[in-house]
Amino acid sequence: MEFKTYEESRLKDLGELVKDVVSKWDVDPWYPTMEQLKEAYDSNENFTPETRHFLYDGDKLVAFLSSALETEVDGVQWGSIHMPFIRKGYEKVGEKLYKKTMGLLKEKGAKAIYTSSRPEHGYIPDLLEKWGFEKKDAGGKRVILSASKFSDPEYKEPDYFKELDLNDDEGLKKFKKVYLKARKEVKEEDFDSTMKQFRERDLTISCIVAKKDEVLSYGLLYKADQENRSFLSSIPIFNEEHKYILKEVFDYMVNKATEKGYEEIYHALVDEEREELYKDMGIEFSPSFRYELKLD
Repeated sequence: MEFKTYEESRLKDLGELVKDVVSKWDVDPWYPTMEQLKEAYDSNENFTPETRHFLYDGDKLVAFLSSALETEVDGVQWGSIHMPFIRKGYEKVGEKLYKKTMGLLKEKGAKAIYTSSRPEHGYIPDLLEKWGFEKKDAGGKRVILSASKFSDPEYKEPDYFKELDLNDDEGLKKFKKVYLKARKEVKEEDFDSTMKQFRERDLTISCIVAKKDEVLSYGLLYKADQENRSFLSSIPIFNEEHKYILKEVFDYMVNKATEKGYEEIYHALVDEEREELYKDMGIEFSPSFRYELKLD
């Protein structure tokens, strides 16, 4: 077996390896397309090809691990790794992958390594603990739902749900005030660029929910990189008396997703205080755990 560093020609092998590995997982994670990786590598003047570890058995790529040297925090130089992809039947090469990657990061001055993983990432959480990583805080909760499981062929949408055309100036103007009220972390001057990103992701459905001119909530549905997967925006609740609106917007969106041919819906938990409401709807979010390893 032989380790090789990054060359553009190896991206085809990497794409096939990733597809083979994640096809055995319960949930297909988001991972950049090979075109996105190439663009990211080409546009990064600090890109280090030697920290992309491709392990070949003859002409077959059997394992891959991406790593990087990160910033120094409180006198500690950090490095990071991403998902260790190992082909089924080659589990024993995990030790080779570990030694190669950690050895290089240590040579570059790293004193500690961090990464993140989710419980549904196949063998990866167990492998990280085997390598000596310690599981830390959880964050970044999200769920990938089956649209058909939550949709209803007999669904009737409420008459106070109104779809907006955010490509239209008037529709965008109406939505701007509502969006900035919900997402206080978005500055007004950044609104147009935020909407541009939504539109570039094939903004399929946008709706606003109002009764007697009082806005209760909104929802956005847009296409993901994976075929047949969509993203569902956060669903704000402006008034505690209207908690019921979360389920109403969710039901509306999953039925729209099914109508548009999306099989899966990716939905992040932005407002953590609403998690119990989701549990009442039968929706459990998966956290991303941070893992840390101190190098000797």
